[in-house]
Amino acid sequence: MSKRSKYDLDSIPQDPPYLQPGALVEIQPPEFGYEGPWHIATIVQRATPIHSNRFVVRFTHLFQDEKTGNRPLRMFNLGDIRPHPPPQRPRKFKNGDHADAYHNNGWWDGVIVQELKNGNYLFRFNSDNQWPKFVEFGVNKLRLHRTWFNGNWIPPLEASEIAVEEVQREEEPTKKTMEMEEYNERALVEVANDEDGPNRAWYAAIIVTPVGNKRYLIQYTTMRTDDNSGFFGKVMDTLHIRPRPPDIEVPDQFVMLDQVDAFYKGGWWKGVIIKVLSDDSKYHVYLATHEEMEFKHSELRLHQDWIDGKWTKPSPGVHL
Repeated sequence: MSKRSKYDLDSIPQDPPYLQPGALVEIQPPEFGYEGPWHIATIVQRATPIHSNRFVVRFTHLFQDEKTGNRPLRMFNLGDIRPHPPPQRPRKFKNGDHADAYHNNGWWDGVIVQELKNGNYLFRFNSDNQWPKFVEFGVNKLRLHRTWFNGNWIPPLEASEIAVEEVQREEEPTKKTMEMEEYNERALVEVANDEDGPNRAWYAAIIVTPVGNKRYLIQYTTMRTDDNSGFFGKVMDTLHIRPRPPDIEVPDQFVMLDQVDAFYKGGWWKGVIIKVLSDDSKYHVYLATHEEMEFKHSELRLHQDWIDGKWTKPSPGVHL
């Protein structure tokens, strides 16, 4: 063996057990941002060139091809990878505990806000990209938050905390390709503006006429021109248009954690009830814009989601 080949062999990195092929790890994909969740994956191999400190992985719940059902191989830097900690025994949390919650197939960073009477916990997500901000979780979907630093968990994971069986995971939601909705003239719709960002409001409007390429001229019914001579009109595509939600019975009184839409500045903004005031006709609402505001009962409606061409109500006890 030549001196050069011996040098090359000795310089090959010796990976720890959690980076060996077949090992379960957690990865925070950079495209999800530094506040994004950690998703479970399997190490396939170290990428080439061998000194790149990149690894080929396959996720257990993400990036499934809708046609073949296969999950493609992805490549990540070592800094995006950490071990998948063993499942932990259910524990008693205290208000203010820094914790992780298993939600939408990933572990999200947040804080325990309150222990509920049913034994579950109210959890607040730290990420600005997650909505709703407050969600109720059972103890089997929670774990104490830990940071992976220089090859160690901080705080350390004690042997007494490790459970015998794996924590039950949420099932992966079925992925469907949404078909573009078609609208007739004079149809009653709601529209959203890109400039409002991801936490945008929905405004009542009327379809005036189609203009081609899945685009429509709409006229707002709650936003008037500056000179008050009429209502604004605008061309919008179907990604920013949805039917008016059906009328559903509004309760005589909203309760804590009800998901609602609040009418503000001519549009309906998504929010959650976080306080019922003493006269029972006013509420403090935490909006998706991360603002807390007071609304009258008459300014609120129950929130509904337009998903795959159908109106659905949030699942009770899960998305509050």
